[in-house]
Amino acid sequence: MFCKEYLQPDDQLQDHIRAYIVLQADFPDLISRDYTLLPQVHPLLFFNLGETPAVQNRHTGEYLRQYLLIPAHHQSLAFSIDPAMKILAVQGVAGSESHLFQDILQLDHIQQQLLQCKDAQSMCTLLDTLLGQHLQQEKQYTRSIRDAVRIILDTGGNVIIRQLERATFQTKRTLERGFLLQTGLHLKMFCRITRFRKAIAHIEKEKQLCWAKLAQDCGYYDQTHFINEFHYFAGCLPGAYTGTPSLFEQAIA
Repeated sequence: MFCKEYLQPDDQLQDHIRAYIVLQADFPDLISRDYTLLPQVHPLLFFNLGETPAVQNRHTGEYLRQYLLIPAHHQSLAFSIDPAMKILAVQGVAGSESHLFQDILQLDHIQQQLLQCKDAQSMCTLLDTLLGQHLQQEKQYTRSIRDAVRIILDTGGNVIIRQLERATFQTKRTLERGFLLQTGLHLKMFCRITRFRKAIAHIEKEKQLCWAKLAQDCGYYDQTHFINEFHYFAGCLPGAYTGTPSLFEQAIA
């Protein structure tokens, strides 16, 4: 359904960018299709490489005309994809969004430069150059949340703020301010989404599931807590989840 090409960013960017992905729809007909992106903590930046806008956010009605930033988000997003879709997706590292992606959005000519590139590797080189320049010029935040993000991801979101304070030598207030500024999410929400994604990974991997055990393994207080959290983030009960992410999410994950 999608043709995709993955490219690695320059070494200096790998703390901020996970991958560049050139993605093109390969539908067997001319019918648009709807796809869902589950909540996640990694920002995405889409650049339109097609002749017409072919990606629409069904919640807002917004089209991907030149670029579209999808920040870390706590609700599922629905997109309509046209058969003519061709995009370049920049997959960010958790915590990189505010001080990197927002800056590059100020360069309204970047999409036109990408269209002039001969191939995907040329696009990769162009973005490496532009993002590298912004990293050198960006405002340096007084305290980084990188260590806190790593701990949260490593623990699957099951960490208390007191542990983060001790491990990062930062106060609760400093951490909360840093997360809101650099991810757009409150610290507690960042942890909740990380725990939800851990549960999703279990569901997608295991064929035989015991919901009570899964809830315990993922750090939920009990099965009811897990079910309520799952419904909040996925919009459905765990038993109604298909067990696999949408093809669109798989392509850019």
